[in-house]
Amino acid sequence: MKKKQLLIALAATAVLFTSSCKRTEIPVAETGNTYKSKPQMTVANPVLSHTRNLTVAYLIPTDLDTVANFRSRIDGVLTWIQNYYAQELDRNGYGPKTFGLVKDSVTQLVQISVIRSAQSKTNFNAGTGVSEVNNFYATNPGLKQSQHVLILLPPFSTNANGEPAGGNPFYGAGKYCYALDYAGLNIANIGTDPFTMWIGGTAHELAHALNSSHNRESVSQKSSLGTSLMGYGNYTLGKTPTYISAVDAAIFNNNEVFNDNNSTYYGSVSTTIPKIYASYSAAQGAILCSGKFTSTGTVDKILYYNDPNVNNEGTGVNKDYNAITWASSKIGTDSFSVVMPISDFWVKTDGIPYELKVKFVHTNGTITEHIYYYTFQGGIPVVNFGYRPELSKTGWTIDGFSTQETSGTNGYAANILDNNSSTVWHSRWTSSPTGTFPHYISINLGSNKTATGVAIQHPSGSSRAIKNFEILTSTDGVNFTSRGSFTTIKTNSKQYFAFGSSLTFKYLKIVANTSWDGTQYAAIAELGLY
Repeated sequence: MKKKQLLIALAATAVLFTSSCKRTEIPVAETGNTYKSKPQMTVANPVLSHTRNLTVAYLIPTDLDTVANFRSRIDGVLTWIQNYYAQELDRNGYGPKTFGLVKDSVTQLVQISVIRSAQSKTNFNAGTGVSEVNNFYATNPGLKQSQHVLILLPPFSTNANGEPAGGNPFYGAGKYCYALDYAGLNIANIGTDPFTMWIGGTAHELAHALNSSHNRESVSQKSSLGTSLMGYGNYTLGKTPTYISAVDAAIFNNNEVFNDNNSTYYGSVSTTIPKIYASYSAAQGAILCSGKFTSTGTVDKILYYNDPNVNNEGTGVNKDYNAITWASSKIGTDSFSVVMPISDFWVKTDGIPYELKVKFVHTNGTITEHIYYYTFQGGIPVVNFGYRPELSKTGWTIDGFSTQETSGTNGYAANILDNNSSTVWHSRWTSSPTGTFPHYISINLGSNKTATGVAIQHPSGSSRAIKNFEILTSTDGVNFTSRGSFTTIKTNSKQYFAFGSSLTFKYLKIVANTSWDGTQYAAIAELGLY
């Protein structure tokens, strides 16, 4: 594969696109001469094959058929995408690596398995598609080239202009993805509407089947690289620059179909992060994150996804289109570090919830993930997670509380001082339940202590976890001074709340005003100072 074979970028969104066309017969005489790509896209050997390659299936509902010249058109599109991936991995420093494709020995085009579904388009669904494809390859194991499968379908419906209109699955799920074939899926149409989103959509959904997840371009990348393939790049395909991000390139670099070897991929791997350090540096205008990790596999890259919950879209899979990302190499054998300038963030709304997903990409292709939470206030990230050296709790005692549960051992106020996150202080909920908020608990530190903030850990599963609370301190246990009101995040990771400057005091009081589950109960697993 030659370097820089393509100069046009490609991308797509992961949404459902749908369509249909009238029944046609499967062409039997298609060869490599049936379709010719644009001259600038022609390569000496357009199909690069590896030990394992992308498996391509054409699945046909009972009331439809393949679309005319599908073999030559799909060959043109997939070899174009194959070269585009090679260009982008080369730009990311991995050389012109790309996914492998198998060439049919008769047509000299990309090998496509035509599979007749037992379902009509009306009854067709994603589950039907995967199960039928798997059944076919179970019977024909020699045709399945890897665990990664692209499933193409003819359009289920069309509009007045003959364009796809609705009904088709068009997304990635696990190591499978669905894309659409129709007459306009022709590489000669690259960069023109409405064809762009279908070709780009294929490249995007294929990336999902190749283990990638959504992420968008940062502010600086927008001006220098364009639009991320795994963001909303389908609308920019061939018209403005579109790129494969560093996190996606790191994932592809460790994918079985990007490597021509006999190594075993996707075996079970576990990772832990014993300590993570995170803070906002005003001097650098950036979130600093570092830590130590352990892994049962070999880590190649560490990826960082900063995913805001925009317009209450939620968090998790398919809610990460706005994730701004960085990638780093491991330091030594067990450490990582990254600097993430907030000037590269698009969303810095007050109170916006952010997930920081720290992902470890292993050389066997397995990806493990750890999630931390933070928010923004006044355009500045409020980073309350990460390890802080805490003061010893030796000599600390409970000074007072508004309520505690005494029906068992797991509810007493003293549980917040035992360095055991599985035991909790819980407001009374059995006989004579305590009334409405606020609830409070106070600690006698035994002597004056100097600290910069409070450490709080929610109970496992965040049941009854406090949400809005106030911190107060005192030197005599009678006269308390408020140190501010704060809001926790719903996570089991320890959270840290800074005073703003070091304070010296003997008594600490926490006043809980609301809980995350909306009840009138409050619970804290551990309370400390740092």
